[in-house]
Amino acid sequence: MSLSTAAVAPADAVEQVRIGCAKPPRQTPALWVPRVDSLAEFGLMISRQLTQCRRYGGHLSVLWLEVEPDTTGQAPDASAPSAGTGPTEDGEGVDARAAALEARDGLMAAVGRRLRSRVRGTDMVLQVGETSFAVLLLEAGIPESHLVQHRLAVALKAPYGVDAVTMHVRLQMGMASFPEGGARGTDLAESARQDLRRRTF
Repeated sequence: MSLSTAAVAPADAVEQVRIGCAKPPRQTPALWVPRVDSLAEFGLMISRQLTQCRRYGGHLSVLWLEVEPDTTGQAPDASAPSAGTGPTEDGEGVDARAAALEARDGLMAAVGRRLRSRVRGTDMVLQVGETSFAVLLLEAGIPESHLVQHRLAVALKAPYGVDAVTMHVRLQMGMASFPEGGARGTDLAESARQDLRRRTF
């Protein structure tokens, strides 16, 4: 997973995270998912949210998801280069890799939209890097977060239609709650990332 090539989240997305527990939005936001550049930036955004939750006596949990295309049972693409081979002279290998990246990006966008539609409008959904997502669940402790986690696991494993192609995903999902998972934003995010390695969906 690369976290170095993603675009920085727009200012309005950052501001929505800042207000968090104090002033939750009244309407469900559009199914667009902002994207942040790195785990460090995400941790900073969580820290701001935690400050608001401490001030107003709120609760916060983080779900961390790592997603990748699941090609199990699919016929191999004849146009894709074999493992360990470089591009051909006419560029077919380069074109195949570019098409695979485009398909993956389309799939991640579809996952983000579905994820956004399956949580509350007061929660925050972010894409972190290329294939990771984070959900900030406001006013949610460990029991509530586990319920959301299992509900999302079912919803996100269903097929996706991307450019008239049916695609599936492999999903890992971890959870951490404040203060059990850490007092600082980066600690909480890292706890959620560690937890996903102990869970299979």
